[in-house]
Amino acid sequence: MSLRHFAVLSVAVAGCAISADVPNDPDATPSVYAATLSPSDSAAVLALVNYPGTDVDLLDTQVGLDSRAARGIIAHRNGADGIAPSSDDVPFTTIADLDAIPYVGDSAFTKLTAWADAHPQPAPETVEGVAFAGWESQSVVWGVNNLDRSVLDGFLDARAATGLVAKRPFTSVAQMGPVAYVGTAALRALHDHAQAWWALMRAGSTADLAGVFDGVSFDEPTAEVALQIANLATQAQLTGNGVNATGATKIVAARSYTTLAAVAAVGGVGTATMRELHDYATSGTWSTCTGDFIAAVAPHLPPLLFLSESDRPFDIVVFPGAGTSAPTAASVLALVDAEAGSTALLRSPDDYFTALEPEDSPDAAAVQAAYGAQLTDVVYVAVFKPESDPYNAEVDVYLVGRTACGDLVGIHAISIET
Repeated sequence: MSLRHFAVLSVAVAGCAISADVPNDPDATPSVYAATLSPSDSAAVLALVNYPGTDVDLLDTQVGLDSRAARGIIAHRNGADGIAPSSDDVPFTTIADLDAIPYVGDSAFTKLTAWADAHPQPAPETVEGVAFAGWESQSVVWGVNNLDRSVLDGFLDARAATGLVAKRPFTSVAQMGPVAYVGTAALRALHDHAQAWWALMRAGSTADLAGVFDGVSFDEPTAEVALQIANLATQAQLTGNGVNATGATKIVAARSYTTLAAVAAVGGVGTATMRELHDYATSGTWSTCTGDFIAAVAPHLPPLLFLSESDRPFDIVVFPGAGTSAPTAASVLALVDAEAGSTALLRSPDDYFTALEPEDSPDAAAVQAAYGAQLTDVVYVAVFKPESDPYNAEVDVYLVGRTACGDLVGIHAISIET
């Protein structure tokens, strides 16, 4: 996705203008409590309100702010489109900037400080001159730890991608800097994928999706299906179900999306494309099964590792339309775009579940339950690189099955086998 560009506001002018427009604001004068905040407390509070996962409900019902303050903070941060993260976000850069929001005063800062201290948000990082907001750092760490090497190969030097996969999991972007071939250019490329990976990391979110986009109205169920289509349908599926070729190309190229507003904002996607997307979503032909599986499994993968000589994290794999027949070692090998000369072998699915670490965790149980409830013909396929590959000890291990809608989905990890 594109690099985020933060709009810059004049704090003094913007702050005064906001307060002056609100009559009887008891917190219109500068907060005395805010002026006493230490640099560390100030940074923690700013990280809390700037974090895209912080919403009105959290600030209102959990932090305990005046609902008007909660709405004002989120509206300011989200920018004109009301969405975060997106290109027009306006993050708070100083405590004075936050203090200028109506109904934010001593009480609000006391509560924000206490909450931020008890629930610290991801801290920003600057690595080799590339600045990552806290949420950007979090989503890049998630992406590098969880996505298949082929994804990283798509935009990084192959040596950098290989090095990152070999040394994961990471807990910060700073830990990636020393990896061979990961320099400023690679870090900028990783930064550019933060927004897309945020969407994947937050899979299963219950955010309200309904609305009017490019003049086309979507209710909640239709919006949910349309968002799945925008994120998962192939180009052929889109055009085969009435989406014009230009719009389909633009939608596929700009993935991933957290909202339909983000789809509508893509250049080349307008009213006609959104109408076609709406019609596809209401036609009953789209497979919602894949989205249901992702929503059931994705929240449970980050704590889990695949147990081998070097424990590795998981990523989700999706092969739309490939589940019309039972998968085999050969069919999975063809789908995963393996290196020429690679071979595949079937293993017992029970062995895959046994390798989930920690095996007795609720997350492992939830993943296994999702397979049992949603997929059939589940197979464990190990894909071996040719002997000539210097990384042939890395075996790609897939656990995939068929959805009721004809797709093939599952999880993937790397098993080190010497």
